[in-house]
Amino acid sequence: MRTFRLTVAYDGTEFHGWQVQPGLRTVQGALEEALDRLPVTERTRVSGAGRTDAGVHARGQVASFSAGTTLPVRALVPLLERHLPDDLRIESAAETSADFHARHSARARHYAYRLLSKRDVLLGRFAWLPRHAPPADALVVATRVLEGEHDCSAFQASGGPPVRPVCRIVRASWSAWEGGWRMDVIADHFLYHMVRNIVGTALAVAAAADPGAAMLEVLASRDRRRAGLTAPACGLTLVQVFYEPGIA
Repeated sequence: MRTFRLTVAYDGTEFHGWQVQPGLRTVQGALEEALDRLPVTERTRVSGAGRTDAGVHARGQVASFSAGTTLPVRALVPLLERHLPDDLRIESAAETSADFHARHSARARHYAYRLLSKRDVLLGRFAWLPRHAPPADALVVATRVLEGEHDCSAFQASGGPPVRPVCRIVRASWSAWEGGWRMDVIADHFLYHMVRNIVGTALAVAAAADPGAAMLEVLASRDRRRAGLTAPACGLTLVQVFYEPGIA
């Protein structure tokens, strides 16, 4: 058995998330269907670095699997893409060590959330237009205070798998993009719906006299009811997954 690593990009609009679900179109399911068409004697389940929800996009999702095959690595991308839908692409493929696992070996992930400043028929597929757009400087102040190590329970939605609530957030910043404003968050791990809940909370506290202090109050409460709404999935993209040097 050989172990392979894929970097995957997809438009999540028509997918019911990453994880295989009976009768539903998922990213993991589409990848496994394509792999089943290749000359492989046996194969493990395809694992993803991030179990993205329905409607969430990716530019740098990482997937891994082990398989019995003599195919050269360079043949994987063109062969797989013959059997993949137009909204799912393989950016690269590599053979890696047997102990590499897309999710368990990951050390950090980078997500981006895009807000629109006005309605846009093209960009609206990948961004969210909030009803009331707050000043960008208020959003910057609101999220900057999240950088560091915190118990992020206030941003954790119910229904997710059990996970340690303390997250080390390396970056939580806003910048302009062609459609409006984009929030980039890099952390060692994320809680269920955490990025989307941070966006909703940033919008909610932006009107406060001190948005940073208001955000810290929500964070310290560890109470999801104190945070803002969950921003829609369409604005969220998994940008990159980070691994320690030498792992893959």
